[in-house]
Amino acid sequence: MEKLIKYIPNLLSASRIIAAAFLFTFNSFYEPTFLIIYIYCAATDFFDGRIARKYHCESMLGAALDTIGDLMTYLPLIKILLVQRLIPGWIFVWLFVDIVICFIGALIPLIRFKTFFSPHTILSKFLGAALFFMPLAVQMVKPLTYLILLASYATLCLVEVFSIQVINKEPYDALSIIHAIKNARKISD
Repeated sequence: MEKLIKYIPNLLSASRIIAAAFLFTFNSFYEPTFLIIYIYCAATDFFDGRIARKYHCESMLGAALDTIGDLMTYLPLIKILLVQRLIPGWIFVWLFVDIVICFIGALIPLIRFKTFFSPHTILSKFLGAALFFMPLAVQMVKPLTYLILLASYATLCLVEVFSIQVINKEPYDALSIIHAIKNARKISD
């Protein structure tokens, strides 16, 4: 049984990627099928890493699948915001630049360490929560206000992750830039 458990996190992440692909077919946050798939994606995102850490089966493949799953889950939200005309073009461009920075950041460890690596920082976990609640939040507060705050916070998170990927002397899943600096110093000593 324990041999099978080590595959569960990657299977959850892969199933999230497949489920998230269906989110692109929706044009509203409030279609029941969208909400079911979206909640499934959020639940698998919540559990995949926890199971991997609990059973010590973290892997570079798992980190890559998790990052791809995040993008696949949240990009349809931007599409829906555009379709519903809740997002001005300049915010879309800002978020698009953030996504480009994310991809460039992912190339750094591929070039330096010949492996995919994306740190899961504390800031990025809060960003995930803010993204998860976006469909509800844009109905409770002015969408533009929420999206400006979200884009600002996303930029901050991406700068931190990008900095960690530059600072790291090895693939290291730092909780913050401070942890990455301490780890880099420890390796240098």
